[in-house]
Amino acid sequence: MHHMGRRDFIRYSALLAATLSTPALQGCATPRKNVPSSFDFTKPFLIKNANLVDIHSGNIVEKAWLMIHRGKIVRQGVGEAQNNDHGFVFDLKGWYLIPGLIDGHCHSTMSPVFSMRMIDLRKHAIVQKHNFVAAIESGITTIRDMGAFPDILQSFIRLINNRSLIGPRVVYCNSMLNVMGSHPEIPPSDVNIFAGPASLFIGSVMNNFESTKEMKACLEENVRGASFIKLTLDNQTLFCKKNKEIPVYTKEQLDYIFKFAEQKGLPVSGHHTFKFGFDRAMEYPFNSIEHIVGDVILSDEDIMKMAKRNLAIVPTMTVGQSFLMEEAFDELPVKYRTPVILQELQARKEFFTVEATKYCNPLFHEQNLSALKYYKTIGIDHLWENKKFLVNPEIFFNVINNGYVNLRKMHQAGVLIGCGIDAGMPFCYFGSNFREYEILKRVGFANIDILRCATINNAKILGMENKIGSLDTGKYADMVALDKNPLQDIRALRTPQMVFKQGDLMFSATDRYLLNTSKTEPASTQPSV
Repeated sequence: MHHMGRRDFIRYSALLAATLSTPALQGCATPRKNVPSSFDFTKPFLIKNANLVDIHSGNIVEKAWLMIHRGKIVRQGVGEAQNNDHGFVFDLKGWYLIPGLIDGHCHSTMSPVFSMRMIDLRKHAIVQKHNFVAAIESGITTIRDMGAFPDILQSFIRLINNRSLIGPRVVYCNSMLNVMGSHPEIPPSDVNIFAGPASLFIGSVMNNFESTKEMKACLEENVRGASFIKLTLDNQTLFCKKNKEIPVYTKEQLDYIFKFAEQKGLPVSGHHTFKFGFDRAMEYPFNSIEHIVGDVILSDEDIMKMAKRNLAIVPTMTVGQSFLMEEAFDELPVKYRTPVILQELQARKEFFTVEATKYCNPLFHEQNLSALKYYKTIGIDHLWENKKFLVNPEIFFNVINNGYVNLRKMHQAGVLIGCGIDAGMPFCYFGSNFREYEILKRVGFANIDILRCATINNAKILGMENKIGSLDTGKYADMVALDKNPLQDIRALRTPQMVFKQGDLMFSATDRYLLNTSKTEPASTQPSV
């Protein structure tokens, strides 16, 4: 690669752009698993005999029915319901019905690897497309994309909107707006030498600026079509570097951004992992902060200040667990052998060895695992200079140790807590959001509170609580049917049986459909149509 000529350089640059833009050119629709093509969901239909989970009260409403029309819940009740509108009847036969889940923090156009090889570009394009399908199949009907390749994201959204691609509703910020050299400070060309030319075709995940004037231009361009603005707040790197300090926004720049955001009516979200970033967030009217403070345990005063400011958080504990890089040590240091860390290391090992390849191309997962060997073969102090971009293990061991405590304190103080796994990052694979739900359970959250984090809380963070997040009359018919009670076992969220987005059946785990054309109930014990 380092010896290719100009002609090869142009050829491979074009190949990269064409590969990554492939989704916009594919005309064939993604097949819906076990959903007969004859179903017409533009007509009214009835769902009955559901055990409906009321997100507000935390109760189960037995024998619930809902009438769906034009993508919304138009009527609902309990007991027998006549389908006077002559549509389909879904008899859930006691399955549990919850609101569509919401992923509050992900990167849908990212490939979850530490680095990319040219030979794998086609596979990466397929993974990017599959991210949206995987979200739906895991019960997620809305995602908040926290930084994307804007042009390719728009291509995917168009495919979803014209029903050529199964995918969730997408709320997005376009690129992340950031000071040059701040997080994530990895030069794109160091990940793949064609990143620069490709950005002409697919945009860039980062809008890096070097001056306030340049920042203003980037900001104006980046918010077109966006629903919020994403910033980063920390003054320290997450990577294994000798120089740990990274540049931050000036007060002048932050003042301008928030004045601009207010004029545009856009909320602002801030990435942070250190107390420095948390303190900066307290100085401005952020809508939410992302990730969790790991370098210290926050004081009660800090937590109460956060609660009084109505500052929400999406803690993404899954990325903290994923980056518990025990591979960096010959033997785990004593200070990290806490019950909390040992528990999460065991969960991490189980996911990596048993479950990960269900949610990621096995080749990419193996590449990620192989990259962890660099901690020892190259050494932590030399990773950056050798362009091996691995995180500093100490940071994420602290994210789990201290983050557990901080998150529990926030929950007890009534802070609005959302849910997301930073899907698109290495080891954080789309469709595996159950990892976050189960971490929240181990932190001490009740099952109903976990469901609220993944539904109505996320909806509030997105500013969409009047449309999604609960099964209320007048809201979008985003619904997930489960065969087990999630209030008794949070692992029920691992296996959605049916997923509806805006009244449209996007996925079903069973193909045993029986069309209800008479008053006689089907003999099958499976929920039926």
